[in-house]
Amino acid sequence: PLCSALQSGYPSPELGELLEADSYGSLVLSRLCLFSGNITDPAEARAPVMPLECFHGNGYSESVEVVRSEDGKIKGLQLKFIMDEPRSGGVGGEGRLKGLERRVMFGDTPQDVCSSLGAPSKVFFKAEDKMRIHSSGSHKLPTSKCSDYFFNYFTLGLDVLFDCATHRVRKMVMHNNVPGHYNFNIYNRCEFIVKFPPSQQLCRDSSSSEVVVTSSTKWSEIQDYLTEPSDKPVVLNRSSSTNSINPFGSTFCYGHQNIIFEVMRNQHIASITIYSLAT
Repeated sequence: PLCSALQSGYPSPELGELLEADSYGSLVLSRLCLFSGNITDPAEARAPVMPLECFHGNGYSESVEVVRSEDGKIKGLQLKFIMDEPRSGGVGGEGRLKGLERRVMFGDTPQDVCSSLGAPSKVFFKAEDKMRIHSSGSHKLPTSKCSDYFFNYFTLGLDVLFDCATHRVRKMVMHNNVPGHYNFNIYNRCEFIVKFPPSQQLCRDSSSSEVVVTSSTKWSEIQDYLTEPSDKPVVLNRSSSTNSINPFGSTFCYGHQNIIFEVMRNQHIASITIYSLAT
């Protein structure tokens, strides 16, 4: 209930009359909006610019777009992100933000990725590899006891997987940081953009135009263009994870070409994975 300390100083006479008539009994706070600036409509509010002190040398994505070859095959990612530039003149110097544009492609080495994106936030070695089923030839079976490994870029919302045998990029995961997901608040949102021209769609309408998938797109908006009605998703429950208790429930994985969409029950896209089919 509304605190009695607000009895004086009402922002408007109408609100004051309403509160006095209610006697502070049944009115319950249902929503609180905090915003920057002097505006009358909170819906028009925009997040303030992140202070330089919050970057600590990390990059934050503005857009991460899937790169295709001329024949439509996915080759990698084009990243636009911002980060703080090293201060000139030592600690007392004044820093500034700079925008960068880099590419991470299938087949890149760890050195290539570090040169483009900087050092990862963490390196994670996989205990098992379910993606081997997508490989051809001898790479389907493990040839050694080594483990494939991820470069985790938490502030970019991106994971890059390297093959342990070739040390080349073969998979990338873009995280959407949706509330209610198993990985919520581990990654910043990756502002991904995936474009599907009509030639890359399972078109049921001759007038179909390009489909663009972003971090705000719901699966129900694009499902008819990318999957057949008979296609069934793979259920992902993460029971084999380190934390075997998953209170958020299962998610559903749909495949299209060499892309995997992880979809939540509310139709939000939790993550998008692209992987290489090359050996």
